[in-house]
Amino acid sequence: MNLLRRDRVNVAAIERYVGEAWRELCHPWRVSLARAALFIVVLLSLLICIAFLGLVWSVNENGVSKFHGKAPSWDFTNLWMGARLALSGPIAVLFDVEAYRAAIDRDVVKFLAVSEWSYPPPMLLVGAPFAYLPLHVAHAVWTLMTLGLFVAVLRAAGGSVAVCALMVMSPAAMFNMGFGQNGALTAALLIGGLVASDRRALLGGALIGLLIIKPHAALLAPVCFLAARNYTAFFAAALSVCLVVLAGIAAFGVEAWIGFFEITSPLMVSYLEEAYLSLYQRSGVSVFLFARSLGADLPTAYTVQAIIAIPAIAATWSLWRQPTREPLLRAAATGVLTLLVTPYGYTYELFCLPLASL
Repeated sequence: MNLLRRDRVNVAAIERYVGEAWRELCHPWRVSLARAALFIVVLLSLLICIAFLGLVWSVNENGVSKFHGKAPSWDFTNLWMGARLALSGPIAVLFDVEAYRAAIDRDVVKFLAVSEWSYPPPMLLVGAPFAYLPLHVAHAVWTLMTLGLFVAVLRAAGGSVAVCALMVMSPAAMFNMGFGQNGALTAALLIGGLVASDRRALLGGALIGLLIIKPHAALLAPVCFLAARNYTAFFAAALSVCLVVLAGIAAFGVEAWIGFFEITSPLMVSYLEEAYLSLYQRSGVSVFLFARSLGADLPTAYTVQAIIAIPAIAATWSLWRQPTREPLLRAAATGVLTLLVTPYGYTYELFCLPLASL
C-alpha cells in the first residue's frame, strides 16, 4: 500500500515536471506567434487606414471629396472657421447660419455640405490657435496633436505600445483623421481625468472640467466621483468648468453663451430629432438614434434611451464604488457606458469601445 502511494506521488511529480518542461519549451513559440499576429493586425489596420484617408482626400476640381461629397476637412472646418470668425469680427456671425455658410463658401470651398457653429463657446478657445494657420495645415496639426495627446494619455495610464498602435488605427481614429473631428481630444480628457482622479484628484477633476467643450462626453463623471467618494475631484471639476467658462466670456463676451442657448443648442436638438435618416444622423451610434432607425417616434425613442440609461448609470455607480487594480479598463468602460446614456453618440467618439475590450 505504501509502495502504491509512493508510486502515485512519483507519477504525479513526473507529470508535473513534464508539463512544466513542455510549457517552457512552447513559451518562445507562443510569444513569437503572438508577435506575428499583432504585426499582421497592425499592418492590416495601417493599410485600411491609408486606403480610407486616400478615399476621403481624393477630390474633384471643386475641392470636394469624391468619397462623401463634402470638403475633406468638413468637420474640422467648423472649428477652424468658427474661431476665425470669432477672432476677426462680431460674435453674432457665428449664430447667423446663412452668414456662417457664406463665409465658408468664400474662404474654404463651395458645394460644402450644410454647416453651422455647433459647439459651446469654450470650444472657441480650443480653435483659436488653429485659426491663424491655413486650413489644411491646421487640420494636419490638429490631427497629430489630438492623436498624440490620446496616445500619451494611454501610455501614462499603463497602456502598452501595442494597444496604442491599435487604437491609433481604430475606426474611431480613422474618422477623426479623415474629417478632423475631436473624438481623440475628448477621449484623452475623459480617460486621463478618470484615471488620474484615483491618485491625483485635483488633476483628474481639472481634466474632466475641460470637457465643458463637449459636455455630453462627461455626463457620467459626477456619478464616478460621487460613487468613489472622491469629493476633491468632484469640486476640482466644478472649479475647472467655472474657470473655462469665465475665460471664454473674457475672450468672446457673454453674447457667445446667449447665442449658444438661444440658437445653437435648439438647432442641434432639431437636427437630432428630425426625420430619420438625415445627414447628421448617419454617423450616430446612440440608443436614441438606433430606436429612430427602427421607426420609433420621438417619445418612444427618448423612452428607450431612458430605459437603457438608468441601468448604465447604476452600473457606473457600482463600477466606481470600490477601488480597482485596472484604472484604464474602468475608465474605458465608463466611456462606453457614457455612450449608452447620451443621445448624442457618434462614430468618432468610439475610442473607448475597442479599448475596453483589449
